[in-house]
Amino acid sequence: MLISQSEWARQQGFSRQYVSKMVKSGIIRLADNKIDTDQAEAALAALREPAREPQRKQTPEPISAPRPLPPPIMEKPATKPVPQKSASALDLPGGPTGDLPTLLLKARIKSELKRASLLEIREKVETGKLVDADEMHAAAFSRGHAIRAAWEAWPNRVAGPMGAELGVEMRTLRSTLEKFVREHLLELTGLLNGEQTDE
Repeated sequence: MLISQSEWARQQGFSRQYVSKMVKSGIIRLADNKIDTDQAEAALAALREPAREPQRKQTPEPISAPRPLPPPIMEKPATKPVPQKSASALDLPGGPTGDLPTLLLKARIKSELKRASLLEIREKVETGKLVDADEMHAAAFSRGHAIRAAWEAWPNRVAGPMGAELGVEMRTLRSTLEKFVREHLLELTGLLNGEQTDE
């Protein structure tokens, strides 16, 4: 029966790293990237009770002559906890060294946080809660320009009716209104630019 390396390690009570070392050393052979349980159990039996026949041969078979002998089966889980959640990281070149599982876990957490942040931004864009900054600047500039134009046209529009009501010459009143409107617009420009007006 073919099963994954992680599943076979769990069934045998081994760590995932230990199974990976046995695969790399040729003790256990993979079929379609999975472990053949019959072959693996036979290999374990050969390790526990080595037969005499392979010792008499000039060229021993790979299954009975591992490159370095693996550590004792029962001691490996006791000396190092089984980091099953970092199993995918153990297939990297060089194998598990130092704090590699911890580093990979931190990298995965960082990646997941970044992905969640991007998803949140995409949702805000789709629901209209987040808009493009350049578009907002362009819209604000256009709106401000329209308001300024309306203010500049206001003295000319109201000078006639206001002059007639107050009994003031229209040209004089319009000139006075334009002067104060310009001063007011300059004052507003200073406020928008963060300047403080002296009073």
